[in-house]
Amino acid sequence: MALVQMASSADIGRIFLKGAMLFGKRLEVNFSKYPNITQGADTHEYVNSNLNRFNRNAAKNYKYCCSPTKMIHLSTLPQDITEEEIVSLLEEHGTVVNSRLFEMNGKKQALVLFETEEQATEALACKHAISLAGSIIRISFSQLQSIRETS
Repeated sequence: MALVQMASSADIGRIFLKGAMLFGKRLEVNFSKYPNITQGADTHEYVNSNLNRFNRNAAKNYKYCCSPTKMIHLSTLPQDITEEEIVSLLEEHGTVVNSRLFEMNGKKQALVLFETEEQATEALACKHAISLAGSIIRISFSQLQSIRETS
């Protein structure tokens, strides 16, 4: 169980995550009867964290919000990472059907397609914001349906 306090647009998380499967259980996402979270030992503050994707370019980031999909997008990857290393990092969470490493604006990114939405959700939940070769990996669901091969 978790209690999450959001500054704005709390309904987005409820709409997109309610009913999603994670670790074999269906997520139940509802509004709390409590108006605020009391700070405690297990409380984590993300208001000014660079892990909070809605601190900057919020309008752009809201545009890409979606329900869990089989495809995840990884960004802020180390420049020398290989596609094989990405698959190795994620395959403990499920069957990787396809992947593609690419560069955009000089930054390494990847798309990884899992067999199921639950596997992709588990990979995102377990690997988002981990440190890899000095980079904090960002993972989000992708609205893409397939990975196009490049020549």
